[in-house]
Amino acid sequence: MQTNQTTTIQNIFRVILGLLMLMAGIGHLTFQRAEFQAQVPNWVPLSKDVVVILSGVAEIVLGASVAFWAKQRINAGLALAAFYVLIFPGNIAQYLNHTDAFGLDTDQKRLIRLFFQPVLVLWALWSTGALRHLMAMFSGRVTVAKHFYDLQAEDIKGRTTSMDTYRGNVVMVVNTASKCGLTPQFEGLEALYKQYRSEGLVILGFPCNQFAGQEPGSAEDIQEFCQLNYGVSFPMFAKVDVNGANTHPVFAYLKAKLGGALGSTIKWNFTKFVLDQNGNPVKRFGPTTKPEDMEATIKSLLQHDNR
Repeated sequence: MQTNQTTTIQNIFRVILGLLMLMAGIGHLTFQRAEFQAQVPNWVPLSKDVVVILSGVAEIVLGASVAFWAKQRINAGLALAAFYVLIFPGNIAQYLNHTDAFGLDTDQKRLIRLFFQPVLVLWALWSTGALRHLMAMFSGRVTVAKHFYDLQAEDIKGRTTSMDTYRGNVVMVVNTASKCGLTPQFEGLEALYKQYRSEGLVILGFPCNQFAGQEPGSAEDIQEFCQLNYGVSFPMFAKVDVNGANTHPVFAYLKAKLGGALGSTIKWNFTKFVLDQNGNPVKRFGPTTKPEDMEATIKSLLQHDNR
């Protein structure tokens, strides 16, 4: 999941770090293998040569991902930071064993190198946007409204819409994407809407580009795609973030009220939230739950009006 934009400076440092990792990985497998072997702690159960080869392959993969896979830069940054933490015992072993490698021929130089490891961790997290992503996840700074009807959102045409507009309706809120394997769910959602809208069902679609960049188009592109391919007639809204520091208030509210199986974070496109006629969140459905499998819940709410 990618939730943050990065600056030009961050991108430059990200590419530099990725290229340095590529060079280090190549060094692991070729001309610096012996020096890297000297860093491997004796307690590691694998042979030092195997450890160095595995480490080299990992560095090449991570370096290439950080430098060139911009869409997954946050995940790549998190993985690289974890790798730096994983190999930290090797740096400690080099210092404690007074190992002469990479020109580190004094304890002072080895100690400086030891303290440089946290810098690499921060470099990986900061340059990829992963640091901001983690801070957003754990800060809890996203403001959550008291009630669904207090919220507003911009529709696909740029008009502000109050959720109070849907007071008295059974509401389904879903984050959508046009280039996802689950995109055909639009057909099932539209079928549900057509069948039950006269009884009070409203479906609200919120395009989101946070999952593998599967909703890259403009508002006009999204609207045209939905109408031409699936005949979507239920309300569609402007593109939003559903996770991270810029989570839209609608999804901040729904996630706070209905957590998922592995936490409140939305895991993928087409996560669905159902609210009753009083705006109370009732049930959350995962991305792979088909709209037709939600029909019993919808019918039950429509038949038991709690207003």
